[in-house]
Order: sequence, then structure tokens, then C-alpha cells
Amino acid sequence: MPEFSPGQSTATVIARGVRLQGDFTSQGDVLIDGTVEGHVTTTAQLTVGPEAKLKADVTANDAVVSGSIEGTLTVKRRLELKASASVIGDVTCEMAAIEAGAVVNGNVSIGAKSAPKAAAATKAAVE
Repeated sequence: MPEFSPGQSTATVIARGVRLQGDFTSQGDVLIDGTVEGHVTTTAQLTVGPEAKLKADVTANDAVVSGSIEGTLTVKRRLELKASASVIGDVTCEMAAIEAGAVVNGNVSIGAKSAPKAAAATKAAVE
């Protein structure tokens, strides 16, 4: 779980045991340890905990994934996939750090040419 210093806003948390269905939109950091089905969008950082299960199209500015995502993952800037991560679906981001053991099953587009598409998707999803 990310650490927050005083004066820094806290993240919206979808805790373990919580199940969310539908569209979820935030302009702040989001931490998911529960189950989400639908769409998840944040203009800040998304953290998907190791026990999280998402069946969702996901759009974020930055993302750290340790759990599982089944759906399209669009990240405007930096995506970090931890060893326990599993992504079944297409992935688009500007930069990526992928640990050994992470699973990705889908089309992957990384680089500056991918970033404008990811930025447009993030902006459109929030509006």
C-alpha cells in the first residue's frame, strides 16, 4: 500500500471484500484491493493490490498493478506490473516496468506514439 505524507491527499480505497459494479471515476489516487466490474478511470495514480480482481476497462495517468485485470488497460504515462500481476486484454502506455513473473495476454503498445492515444482516452473518460 502506498504511503502518504501529511498534507498529501489520501487515495480513494476500494478495500478487500468490497465489490463495485459500474463506472468509477476519480480525479485523485485510487487504491483497489477488492473486486471491480465495469469501468475505472482516474486522472492520477491507480494502484491495484495483489488480491484485487478487476473485470473492467481501466484508464489512469499512472498505474501500479499487482493483482488481476481483465479488460483494456490504458495508462497515459508510467505502468508498473509487479511479479504477481495478470493482465488479460490490450495494454497501452508511454513507459512500462514489468517484473519477471507478470502475465500479459493481449496486444501491448509502449512508447511515445502510444501516449497520445492514452492521454486522449483518459481525458475523454473523465469528461
